[in-house]
Amino acid sequence: MLFIAEHHIVSIRYIMKNNEGEILENTLDGDPVSYLQGSPGIQPLLQAQLTGLKKGDRKTVYLNAVTGLTDKDFVFEVIIDDVREALKEELLLGYPVQVNVVKCEPDCDCYD
Repeated sequence: MLFIAEHHIVSIRYIMKNNEGEILENTLDGDPVSYLQGSPGIQPLLQAQLTGLKKGDRKTVYLNAVTGLTDKDFVFEVIIDDVREALKEELLLGYPVQVNVVKCEPDCDCYD
């Protein structure tokens, strides 16, 4: 089982609320959002709070104006859907890529 660490692709679903409890984003019923841990594609403080978690874990993360990283207070209720090692292409690009897998029969020459 992999744990969230730098150079891993992490897929999450979440609910993001402001300090009044108003839902700003809700991805729980949709496809997970994927990112490369350690990349600038997602708030570093949020990434730090998710480090060490594994697939199936849940966590409530608080980002607030006191940290200076945001100008308002936010609460994220996060579900970790998947953690995997990043491909070398993803490390170069700095974000996840969709991998197309072709299933072949044993006598297929599709890899030539």
